[in-house]
Amino acid sequence: MKIMKTVAGILLYIWQLPQNLVGLLFLLVLTGETRHRLGSIRFYFLDSFPGGITLGEYIIVGTRQQLTVRHEFGHVRQSRMLGWLYLIVIGLPSALWAWLGERIAPMKSYYWFYTERWADRLGGVER
Repeated sequence: MKIMKTVAGILLYIWQLPQNLVGLLFLLVLTGETRHRLGSIRFYFLDSFPGGITLGEYIIVGTRQQLTVRHEFGHVRQSRMLGWLYLIVIGLPSALWAWLGERIAPMKSYYWFYTERWADRLGGVER
C-alpha cells in the first residue's frame, strides 16, 4: 500500500512537472521563509511577499490568512487536474490578470477572473 502511494506521488509530481520545477526555482531565490507541509503540499510564508502564488505542489504566500491559503490550495487542485497545461490555462492568465486586471477592468474584483473564481470554488472559499 505504501509503495502504491509513493508511485502515485511520483506520477503526480511528473504530471505537474513544469510548474513544480518553476516552484523549486522560485524557492531557490527566496530567503527567510517559514515552511509548513500538508501532505505533499509545501507552504512557504514570506512576510514580504505580495499576495500568493501556487506552482504545482508549492504554495508561497505573504499572509497566513485562511482565505488566502484556501484560495491557493484551489490553485493546487487546478494544477493537479490540468497537469502540464496548468501554466498555460491558469498560471499565465492569472499572472497577467494580477498585473493588468485593475487597468483592464477597474470595476471588477481580482477574484472575478475565471482562474481566481475557480480556485476559490475548489478551495472552498466564499466571497
